[in-house]
Parts: sequence; structure tokens; C-alpha cells
Amino acid sequence: MLKKIHLLTTLLLLASLLFTALPALADTPEALDWLRTQQNDDGGFGDPESSVSNTADAVQTIVAAGEDPKTWDKGSNTPLTFLTTSAASLATAGDTAKVILAAVAAGENPRDFGGVDLVVSLEGTIGDDGRFGGENDFQFSQCLALLALKSVGRPIPPVAVDYLKKTQIQDGTWAWNFSTTEGEGDNNSAALAVMALVAAGEPVDGEVIQKTIAHLQGQQNDDGGFPYINPSPYGTDSDANSTAVVIQALIAAGQDPATWTKGEANTPAAALAGFQNDDGSFAWQLAFPDPNFMATVQAVPALMGKVYPIAITTVGEAAAAPETLPETGAFLSSAGWLLAAGLALAGSGLVLRRRR
Repeated sequence: MLKKIHLLTTLLLLASLLFTALPALADTPEALDWLRTQQNDDGGFGDPESSVSNTADAVQTIVAAGEDPKTWDKGSNTPLTFLTTSAASLATAGDTAKVILAAVAAGENPRDFGGVDLVVSLEGTIGDDGRFGGENDFQFSQCLALLALKSVGRPIPPVAVDYLKKTQIQDGTWAWNFSTTEGEGDNNSAALAVMALVAAGEPVDGEVIQKTIAHLQGQQNDDGGFPYINPSPYGTDSDANSTAVVIQALIAAGQDPATWTKGEANTPAAALAGFQNDDGSFAWQLAFPDPNFMATVQAVPALMGKVYPIAITTVGEAAAAPETLPETGAFLSSAGWLLAAGLALAGSGLVLRRRR
């Protein structure tokens, strides 16, 4: 009995030390408080008018932070109200994929969302070459389509994966507009491609993903963050958007972002947290401290350790209610795992539970 008490005391002390050692990187509740101020009366997000893309991003951020978008009521409308009323008029594969991702994250059925089977709509946009969408769909749309199909448990066509892989630039990046495999890519497109390829089953130790990881290693700034691309005639300062999506890509690829240190032990997460303003919003760059919607909705999931898709369900061949509970992507550093184990022991009479 005394041995158990001694072990319990040691674990609690260790947990206390870990709590003091792990910095309070960012204030997620304050970020959500700021995000609420950006919601329009139609329930959506966007300035001056709500857009499908912004609203779908906001829904995923809300869920990633542990809140229910159905409770975000503004003018008797929620973000899901706006998305369901917009479902019949979606014009691109990218927007369709984003709404699928948002619907699944919120626990809604994308096969019957606003009277539309969004899965059929998305799958119907793929061309013989494997590219999703039309003339207004680019690299992000391709990545989002793969992630959306993963989120609903639908087969991801190998030809679509091959299209994404063969458009990789030699340096490990992708061009945002799919213009060429010899031109200039960017870190954002590269990081999103990593998440999409991992979702599609591409091995993380394979040549394609490892080429991108090697590229990102050379892109990290001394502050721990990442620029849009380096070199660039527009500057190479770290920005919140790029840093956030790179963090997510590293997690998806099985990397521990806490080990990616530069300068005086600066990590990507610490750099990203540094973009948060006093009002809870995130700035795009430190030189441009104004609140930035996209920076905020991208920063929160990354700091919560969530990758896309935020949730996964199964919708089958025909319209049906989700058959499985959402599974969220999550990340804990080695210190976080140790802390979690210690607290589990302390709270359950020294009975360990294995986390999936």
C-alpha cells in the first residue's frame, strides 16, 4: 500500500512539473470568442458577405476546439444553416469538398445535406486524368477532394492520387495552380498535399512525402515558424497560415513538431502562438498585426494538434446516417504522453488505459 502511495505521489509531482514546463502556448477560448464576433446574421462567416469556404473553415475550427457549431446561433442561424442553404449552389469541387469536411466534423450526413448528396456531387467532378473539378479548381481542390473522400469512408481513386503525386515539383513542393512541375511551389500547397496523400494511404516514408519533409526542414526560420516560401521576392518572414498547415503536415506524416527547433529552441507551435493578438485573433505576420480571419481559423486546429480530416465517418453507397462516431486527428508530444499516463494512473486507481 505504501509503495502505491509513493508511486502515486511521484506521478502527481511529475505531472505538476510537466504542467509548469509546458508553456501556455495560446488561448484557444479567446480565439473562439473573437471568431464569434466575426459571425454574420445569416450564420456564416465572411466579409462583407458570408462565403461557403470561410464558413466551412470556421466549422472545422469550432469542432477542432471542442465546441458544437450547432450552438453558434446568430440571428436564429448557425454556420450549418448557412452551409445547408448553400449546398445546392456549390460551384467548385473545392467548395463541395470543404462542405463535406465541415458536415462530417459537425456530425451531419453529407449524403443528404441541404437536400444534396454532396458525395455524389464531388465524385462526379473527377476527370479521366484524375483531376477533380473544373477551371476554377486547383491544387487545393485536389487535396481537399482526397481529404473529403477519406472523411466519408469512400474509395479514393488511385488515378486522383497519381495526379497529385505526378504534379509534385522536384524540390518537394506543389504549385498552387497546378501550372507546372518545374515552376515555383509554396509551403502551404506542399503541406496540404502531405495531409491529402497520407489520408489516401501514401506511405510516410516513401519518396514523395519524404521529399516534401526534407524541403520543409530547409524552410524553417530561426523563430521556429515557416514562410510562404523561401526564397521569395515578397519576403520570407514566418506567417501564421504557413506555420499552422506545416505543423499539421508534420503531425500527419508522423513527425513530432516539438522536435523541430531552430534558434534558441524555437518550435513551430511556439512561433504560431506568437501570432495571437490580445483580442484572441491571430495575425498573418508580426509585421501586420491586424486580426486575420484565415490565420485564426488555421491556427486553432494546428495548436490543438488536429489534422484534416477533423472527423471520419462512413456514409456507404446510398444516403444514410453516419455509421461511426467521428475520429479526430490528435497529437501529443513525448512530454504530453508522459503527463497523460501519469494523470490516468492517478485518476483510475493505477489502472492504465491505452489511448488510440
